[in-house]
Amino acid sequence: MGALLLNEETLFDHFCFAQASFESSRHIYRREHGPGQVRRFFNTSFTAFELRRYMMNFYFSKGSFTITDLVQVSEFSRPTVTSTVHEALEFGYLEEMPEERDRRRRDFRPTKPMLDAWRNYCNALLVNEKFIQSLKLAQTLISMRELEELPTGQDM
Repeated sequence: MGALLLNEETLFDHFCFAQASFESSRHIYRREHGPGQVRRFFNTSFTAFELRRYMMNFYFSKGSFTITDLVQVSEFSRPTVTSTVHEALEFGYLEEMPEERDRRRRDFRPTKPMLDAWRNYCNALLVNEKFIQSLKLAQTLISMRELEELPTGQDM
């Protein structure tokens, strides 16, 4: 039973990473957020909401991010990104990682409240009927394309 739960958690973490990657690459903005969902945890600031997706993508892919990382992938200016990161630090959504070799490089990572908010957001997507329908359609299209790529005679 414990192994099944651990595998489910690992699978859900993969989904959370995939969703962060997808949203940060597609500039998707979801307006349908209820109380407790992720858009509220930055005082509904659009800039912070956008940057949160990039933060989560960097966190899942490499464990941390810098302000420079966020500036390079977003359309926001360095002062805007810096202000948002400092606001998130004050709210306790981000923490600065311990200094390593280069003291000029400041790495940040989400704290438990930010990770919990992201996981709540992903859970909310998984019960949203429109999202589920879109996900099933995408899975069907992926399967069909894989079948089309198989050499003749190997599709069964």
